[in-house]
Amino acid sequence: MIIFAKYGEYDRRELLEECLTKYLETMKKTKLEGELTELKNHNDKPYFKDYPDVRFSISHSGMLVVVAMAQTEVGIDIEEFRPRAYQKVVENVFTKGEAKEVKDLETFLAVWTRKEAYLKLTSEGLSGVRSNDVSGDLFYEGKRVVATPLNIFAGYVGTVVAEDQPVIFVDLD
Repeated sequence: MIIFAKYGEYDRRELLEECLTKYLETMKKTKLEGELTELKNHNDKPYFKDYPDVRFSISHSGMLVVVAMAQTEVGIDIEEFRPRAYQKVVENVFTKGEAKEVKDLETFLAVWTRKEAYLKLTSEGLSGVRSNDVSGDLFYEGKRVVATPLNIFAGYVGTVVAEDQPVIFVDLD
Protein backbone atom coordinates (compact mmCIF):
# COMPACT_ATOMS: atom_id res chain seq x y z
CA MET A 1 0.00 0.00 0.00
CA ILE A 2 1.18 3.50 -0.77
CA ILE A 3 -0.05 6.59 1.04
CA PHE A 4 0.47 9.87 -0.79
CA ALA A 5 0.37 13.23 0.98
CA LYS A 6 0.11 16.74 -0.39
CA TYR A 7 -0.26 20.10 1.34
CA GLY A 8 -2.19 23.00 -0.14
CA GLU A 9 -4.66 23.39 -2.97
CA TYR A 10 -5.18 20.48 -5.35
CA ASP A 11 -7.24 19.38 -8.31
CA ARG A 12 -8.77 15.95 -7.57
CA ARG A 13 -8.28 14.59 -11.09
CA GLU A 14 -4.68 15.79 -11.38
CA LEU A 15 -3.87 14.50 -7.90
CA LEU A 16 -5.32 11.05 -8.62
CA GLU A 17 -3.46 10.86 -11.95
CA GLU A 18 -0.18 11.73 -10.21
CA CYS A 19 -0.80 9.19 -7.43
CA LEU A 20 -1.85 6.42 -9.82
CA THR A 21 1.18 7.04 -12.07
CA LYS A 22 3.55 6.80 -9.09
CA TYR A 23 1.68 3.78 -7.71
CA LEU A 24 1.93 1.89 -11.00
CA GLU A 25 5.63 2.75 -11.32
CA THR A 26 6.36 1.65 -7.76
CA MET A 27 4.40 -1.59 -8.11
CA LYS A 28 6.11 -2.24 -11.47
CA LYS A 29 2.76 -2.35 -13.24
CA THR A 30 1.85 -0.88 -16.59
CA LYS A 31 2.17 2.85 -17.12
CA LEU A 32 -0.85 5.11 -16.95
CA GLU A 33 -2.17 5.50 -20.47
CA GLY A 34 -4.95 7.70 -21.79
CA GLU A 35 -7.69 9.40 -19.82
CA LEU A 36 -8.16 8.46 -16.20
CA THR A 37 -11.83 7.67 -15.72
CA GLU A 38 -13.12 7.62 -12.16
CA LEU A 39 -16.42 5.79 -11.61
CA LYS A 40 -18.45 4.87 -8.53
CA ASN A 41 -19.80 1.47 -7.53
CA HIS A 42 -23.31 0.78 -6.21
CA ASN A 43 -22.28 2.13 -2.79
CA ASP A 44 -20.76 5.30 -4.26
CA LYS A 45 -17.18 4.11 -3.65
CA PRO A 46 -14.86 5.49 -6.35
CA TYR A 47 -12.73 3.26 -8.57
CA PHE A 48 -10.70 3.59 -11.76
CA LYS A 49 -12.42 2.21 -14.86
CA ASP A 50 -9.23 0.96 -16.54
CA TYR A 51 -7.45 -0.09 -13.31
CA PRO A 52 -10.02 -2.12 -11.34
CA ASP A 53 -7.28 -3.91 -9.37
CA VAL A 54 -6.11 -0.60 -7.85
CA ARG A 55 -8.21 0.35 -4.86
CA PHE A 56 -8.00 3.85 -3.43
CA SER A 57 -9.36 6.14 -0.77
CA ILE A 58 -8.94 9.90 -0.37
CA SER A 59 -9.33 12.27 2.57
CA HIS A 60 -8.59 15.91 3.20
CA SER A 61 -8.69 18.23 6.18
CA GLY A 62 -7.23 21.67 6.64
CA MET A 63 -4.41 22.01 4.12
CA LEU A 64 -3.56 18.28 3.85
CA VAL A 65 -4.89 15.71 1.42
CA VAL A 66 -3.97 12.02 1.64
CA VAL A 67 -4.58 9.24 -0.86
CA ALA A 68 -4.14 5.54 -0.07
CA MET A 69 -3.73 3.06 -2.94
CA ALA A 70 -3.52 -0.71 -2.61
CA GLN A 71 -4.40 -4.00 -4.29
CA THR A 72 -6.95 -4.66 -1.54
CA GLU A 73 -9.84 -2.54 -0.31
CA VAL A 74 -8.61 0.45 1.65
CA GLY A 75 -10.06 3.33 3.63
CA ILE A 76 -8.25 6.43 4.90
CA ASP A 77 -9.26 9.42 6.98
CA ILE A 78 -7.32 12.43 8.23
CA GLU A 79 -8.44 15.21 10.57
CA GLU A 80 -6.69 18.44 11.45
CA PHE A 81 -5.95 18.68 15.15
CA ARG A 82 -7.77 21.85 16.17
CA PRO A 83 -10.08 22.70 19.08
CA ARG A 84 -13.63 21.47 18.54
CA ALA A 85 -16.60 20.26 20.52
CA TYR A 86 -16.76 16.48 20.30
CA GLN A 87 -18.71 15.23 23.32
CA LYS A 88 -22.09 15.18 21.50
CA VAL A 89 -20.57 12.99 18.77
CA VAL A 90 -19.24 10.60 21.40
CA GLU A 91 -22.67 10.45 23.10
CA ASN A 92 -24.80 10.21 19.94
CA VAL A 93 -22.64 8.36 17.43
CA PHE A 94 -19.98 6.25 19.14
CA THR A 95 -20.65 2.79 20.51
CA LYS A 96 -20.02 2.13 24.20
CA GLY A 97 -16.68 0.51 23.38
CA GLU A 98 -15.57 3.45 21.28
CA ALA A 99 -16.76 6.00 23.86
CA LYS A 100 -14.63 4.27 26.53
CA GLU A 101 -11.50 5.03 24.49
CA VAL A 102 -12.15 8.78 24.37
CA LYS A 103 -10.22 10.69 27.03
CA ASP A 104 -9.52 13.96 25.19
CA LEU A 105 -9.58 15.54 21.72
CA GLU A 106 -6.64 13.46 20.47
CA THR A 107 -8.22 10.13 21.43
CA PHE A 108 -11.56 11.31 20.01
CA LEU A 109 -9.89 12.03 16.66
CA ALA A 110 -8.09 8.68 16.75
CA VAL A 111 -11.40 6.83 17.18
CA TRP A 112 -13.24 9.05 14.68
CA THR A 113 -10.63 8.59 11.93
CA ARG A 114 -10.51 4.83 12.57
CA LYS A 115 -14.30 4.71 12.27
CA GLU A 116 -14.47 6.83 9.12
CA ALA A 117 -11.58 4.97 7.45
CA TYR A 118 -13.28 1.63 8.18
CA LEU A 119 -16.58 2.90 6.75
CA LYS A 120 -14.76 4.05 3.61
CA LEU A 121 -13.17 0.60 3.28
CA THR A 122 -16.56 -1.12 3.56
CA SER A 123 -18.27 1.45 1.29
CA GLU A 124 -20.87 2.07 3.98
CA GLY A 125 -20.01 5.72 4.40
CA LEU A 126 -21.63 7.59 7.24
CA SER A 127 -24.79 5.46 6.96
CA GLY A 128 -22.97 2.82 9.02
CA VAL A 129 -21.54 5.21 11.58
CA ARG A 130 -23.71 4.05 14.50
CA SER A 131 -23.86 0.34 13.70
CA ASN A 132 -20.13 -0.39 13.33
CA ASP A 133 -17.94 -0.70 16.41
CA VAL A 134 -14.25 -0.08 15.69
CA SER A 135 -13.04 -0.54 19.26
CA GLY A 136 -12.07 -4.19 18.72
CA ASP A 137 -10.84 -6.40 15.90
CA LEU A 138 -12.02 -5.34 12.46
CA PHE A 139 -13.15 -7.62 9.65
CA TYR A 140 -14.22 -7.09 6.07
CA GLU A 141 -15.67 -9.86 3.91
CA GLY A 142 -14.46 -12.46 6.41
CA LYS A 143 -10.86 -11.19 6.48
CA ARG A 144 -9.19 -9.36 9.33
CA VAL A 145 -8.25 -5.77 8.51
CA VAL A 146 -5.87 -3.55 10.43
CA ALA A 147 -6.35 0.07 11.51
CA THR A 148 -2.97 1.79 11.30
CA PRO A 149 -2.66 5.21 12.97
CA LEU A 150 -1.06 7.90 10.80
CA ASN A 151 0.96 9.90 13.29
CA ILE A 152 3.46 11.25 10.78
CA PHE A 153 1.70 14.47 9.80
CA ALA A 154 2.31 17.32 12.27
CA GLY A 155 -0.99 18.79 13.43
CA TYR A 156 -3.11 15.94 12.04
CA VAL A 157 -4.55 12.67 13.30
CA GLY A 158 -5.35 9.94 10.81
CA THR A 159 -5.95 6.25 10.23
CA VAL A 160 -5.72 3.89 7.28
CA VAL A 161 -7.63 0.60 7.34
CA ALA A 162 -6.74 -2.32 5.06
CA GLU A 163 -5.53 -5.90 5.12
CA ASP A 164 -2.19 -6.09 6.94
CA GLN A 165 0.54 -5.05 4.50
CA PRO A 166 3.65 -2.87 4.29
CA VAL A 167 2.98 0.85 3.94
CA ILE A 168 5.07 3.25 1.84
CA PHE A 169 4.66 7.00 2.36
CA VAL A 170 5.20 9.41 -0.54
CA ASP A 171 5.28 13.19 -0.06
CA LEU A 172 4.05 14.82 -3.26
CA ASP A 173 5.37 18.28 -2.36
